[in-house]
Amino acid sequence: MWNGSFAAGIAVACMAGSALAQQPVVVQSLACLGEEPFWRLDANRNTGTYSVLAAKGKREVVFRGSLQSLSFLSPSVMVWRGDSTHLPRETLVATLREEACRSTMAEGPPGTHRVILSLKAGEAITGCCTVRAAYDARTAPAATFAAKNPDDWARFLPDLLPAMNLCLTRSGGRAKWIARAAPASQKAASVRIVEADGQALDCTADLTGRGVTTIARVPAAAPTLPGAGNPLFYPVRDQAPMVSCGRLERVLGKNNAVQGYLHYDPC
Repeated sequence: MWNGSFAAGIAVACMAGSALAQQPVVVQSLACLGEEPFWRLDANRNTGTYSVLAAKGKREVVFRGSLQSLSFLSPSVMVWRGDSTHLPRETLVATLREEACRSTMAEGPPGTHRVILSLKAGEAITGCCTVRAAYDARTAPAATFAAKNPDDWARFLPDLLPAMNLCLTRSGGRAKWIARAAPASQKAASVRIVEADGQALDCTADLTGRGVTTIARVPAAAPTLPGAGNPLFYPVRDQAPMVSCGRLERVLGKNNAVQGYLHYDPC
């Protein structure tokens, strides 16, 4: 099964300086809070969830919408606008202005933006938002495996991917990324998975992706595997990885479908 054709290839170009600046950083999510009444808006580039405490209890509405940035203004302004996914239809418009904003009821650092939110004509409420920006994964360059460095574990990724996906499934959905994968034999691959809490799992799976031989937790004192952590492999999820440094690449499969993301020189 193992194909040695992905052996040493052409060294990749330097990833520092101007090459990194070409990856656009865009707003990926916003979290807004307000009082009187107590309300919250959590939104990404496509979906927003608005919740408010009312006299009859908590009310929650899901919206489908989009974000528009007016970065030419100073301070910058952005508008998130969406329509509810249920009847009767509602339209939510949130206008965010970049400035330090502290809620009178919330602890911790101030928000990055002040927001004016409107759901009904003649009615508006205010609050504070924290905005997160990251690379636009949709425009990240596609990974070219034949051009990877000889010491880059990802150069064999097309052959390793079935085993990697199976190990991710067997890990119980707690995986944050894969730090390294490599051939363990002619028929199997070894995969180092890192969970959201920082703990790691070692998995050995068939290269066909049809069976796992072993999966076990890695002791905290275990040495770091050679080459582990650069790149990181992020599996495909509802939201692309939130990274704003290093280099992000898309891993494409059949019909150019995204199979995951590689993150080089992670923060």
